[in-house]
Amino acid sequence: MLLAKFEQFKKEVALRAEIGGRYTRLINEQCPGVTTPHLTEGNTSVYAQYTIQVDDRDQLQKQLAELEIPTAIHYPVPLNAQPVFADCGQPEETPESLKLSQRVISLPMHPYLSEEDQETIVTALQAVLT
Repeated sequence: MLLAKFEQFKKEVALRAEIGGRYTRLINEQCPGVTTPHLTEGNTSVYAQYTIQVDDRDQLQKQLAELEIPTAIHYPVPLNAQPVFADCGQPEETPESLKLSQRVISLPMHPYLSEEDQETIVTALQAVLT
């Protein structure tokens, strides 16, 4: 039973990598100004989420929702700005974390996302950005 689940997991990781790569290619070709995930040579990702960076994220999220493209903001508050870390430093001590927490947004991502759905999502993203 465990081997069957492991084989399914390996398949889904491979599918996620393919989908993540396609997102990166499509967005880089069609959506200037969007920062996509960057993998350095020799590294991989399981793409639990596909998170991009954009200006005016809240407006983008609203407009994509109007086009029925769901998004998520998984990291709206930097870790050191959360109450549990209050004694570990102030948010202004990590300006990049603060900046990124206001720019990141995740697009739909799962191992069975079709190429057609990805193209629809990226076309909607492009339309909203222009």
